Amino acid sequence: MADNDLILNGSGTVTGGSFQRVSINGSGTITSDVECQVFECNGSGRVKGDVMAQSCSIAGGAKIEGDIHAKEVKVHGSSTIEGKLLFLNLEVRGSTKVKKGLKGESVSVEGSIKVNGDFEAETADFDGSFEINGLLNADRIDIGMHGRCYAQEIGGETIKVKKKSGMLLDKLIKAFNRELHCELIEGDTIQLEYTTAKIVRGTNVYIGPGCEIDLIEYKNDLKIDNSAKVKESKKVE
Repeated sequence: MADNDLILNGSGTVTGGSFQRVSINGSGTITSDVECQVFECNGSGRVKGDVMAQSCSIAGGAKIEGDIHAKEVKVHGSSTIEGKLLFLNLEVRGSTKVKKGLKGESVSVEGSIKVNGDFEAETADFDGSFEINGLLNADRIDIGMHGRCYAQEIGGETIKVKKKSGMLLDKLIKAFNRELHCELIEGDTIQLEYTTAKIVRGTNVYIGPGCEIDLIEYKNDLKIDNSAKVKESKKVE
């Protein structure tokens, strides 16, 4: 990998390549793939290609039109990633869109994220809202809802869904906007609040307040809050 830097300020346009550090500030554009140790894109910067880096930081209204491959990724502001997002550790703050799926080890989201495709990780922590048009899959999933959450399917070992409260912002959001909607939720230990799902399937299942579930299949233990609505539940081998 080259040891030179690429620093792009303002509204310039350059081609990509191999660098030690890449920094785009303002509305600058890189017209092809970039490989580097450190990548930074701020403002309304754009990369018309893939980004391969050790650490990657994207902020503002920045757009990556290809994939991102990086160990450490921080995505802030209202950034958009047109391709896939592949990483070890991901931190999302603000509102972010990923167009073609997401895969890594550790994910922390504060704000909102939209993923077209599957969301795969070992641990996933949400504090806000999300829309996942595919499978949300992680060993441990912890969802604290400040807004509407949606995933086609959710799978994991431990799945916990709670409606966050106590913040001034929450007082301005109607209760029905802080819900999780899902077709299928499947895991070992499942704890749900304010969740609407067709099927919940697990070993130990707790259905808390505000839930509406069509069918629950459980192996060991099932607890249902008095305020929850469950059409059918059955114990399976």
